[in-house]
Amino acid sequence: MFEDIKSNLEQEKNIVVDMKAIESGLKADTGNQEFYLSSLRALAAQLGILNNAVPELLKEWSPVLAAEKIAKEGAAKVEVEKPKVKVKSVEKNTVRMSYVSPVTKDKKLITINKKDRGDFLKKLKLSEDALSGVKRLNEIKSGQIIIKPNPYVGFSNRVFRGFAEKLSPKFDSLSGDLKKANIRFLLSSYLAMAIMSSFIAFGVGMVVFGVLMLFSLSNWIFVLLPFGFVGLTLAGFYFYPTNEADTVQKNISYELPFATIHMSAIAGSSIEPVKILKIIAASTEYPNVGNEVRKVITQIEIYGYDLVTALKNVSARVSNKRLSELFSGLATNISTGGALKNYLEKKSESFLTDYRLERQKYSALAGTFMDVYISILIAAPLVLMMMFIVMDVAGLGLGGLSITTLLMFSVIAIIIVNIIFIIVINMKQPRV
Repeated sequence: MFEDIKSNLEQEKNIVVDMKAIESGLKADTGNQEFYLSSLRALAAQLGILNNAVPELLKEWSPVLAAEKIAKEGAAKVEVEKPKVKVKSVEKNTVRMSYVSPVTKDKKLITINKKDRGDFLKKLKLSEDALSGVKRLNEIKSGQIIIKPNPYVGFSNRVFRGFAEKLSPKFDSLSGDLKKANIRFLLSSYLAMAIMSSFIAFGVGMVVFGVLMLFSLSNWIFVLLPFGFVGLTLAGFYFYPTNEADTVQKNISYELPFATIHMSAIAGSSIEPVKILKIIAASTEYPNVGNEVRKVITQIEIYGYDLVTALKNVSARVSNKRLSELFSGLATNISTGGALKNYLEKKSESFLTDYRLERQKYSALAGTFMDVYISILIAAPLVLMMMFIVMDVAGLGLGGLSITTLLMFSVIAIIIVNIIFIIVINMKQPRV
């Protein structure tokens, strides 16, 4: 039973560590004091239950207890050289338990008294819930982002990983767009997911084609539908990173003037540049700029680069040219020992001027779009409708098409042009 005692002692050490963690959570989260206090009591009760099992475990190898047992049975002489007395009551009174902690994911083995089993499980559930809460609180305080693996990506990798890795060298530009768009997939994983999605799209297209054929055999022309679905899927996967990178670039342009003003204000307090970047990265007001700043911090804290090198590395890969200029300028300013506050003030003024000019440019563009919209989609349809009515009254035709067909085509054309206008103006619209 030496191993059982050792396991219990290890568990008691872990419980003491957990009690310290819950105590820190109690200090940080004052709104849930009763919850944490009850959890501490639960852990203390677990310590008591584990300690209660120790005397029972010791009976299996204690020579003194073994000698006393033999004496009670009326033995005349007791030899205590190597007693090997197995007390049956120990086997009946203790039980081994194993469980996997939901917090640490470690398998734990303990031995306790049978009568304490139910109480121990209740206390264990309460303490594990408290530790999960403390873990989430610490993640929020430290700014950690826990990303669970995507099961669809994992399945795609298992099926098409080898083929996707062979295709990867042919899609270098796509790899760059994935990084600029902050899409957290390797190029090979993204290609594997695209291939898997195209197979699924082909299957869906075949099902739709089969359903159409059930209605009428004349629908055989829709045999191209599965291939169309595949083409649309692959095109979506190819152009999505580029579009997302453009969106990130626009969002950075919107946040950059205000983030630079914030950095300038902090620099006036003579704070170290790395701490300035950490404050911006932790702020929820600049999520897109913060993502790029976190890349700088990662290169410093994980890869061991100095601040200047990290700024230069990130500036070479960032999607926004203005942010790239800011990082490069910061690297130059820090390496030459310049006044960081003055540099940030000048850059913030420059970014604010560009921000105002972009707003004015968009206002002028919106006015032009309004004039074009009125001419093409309001005045032109009215003129066409009047012309079609006159042609119908005069008995004239247009290529043998009836007035109803012409009107239908006109409505479809107006809908399509409206959709195009909405897409274009959304693409040109700056972030509000």
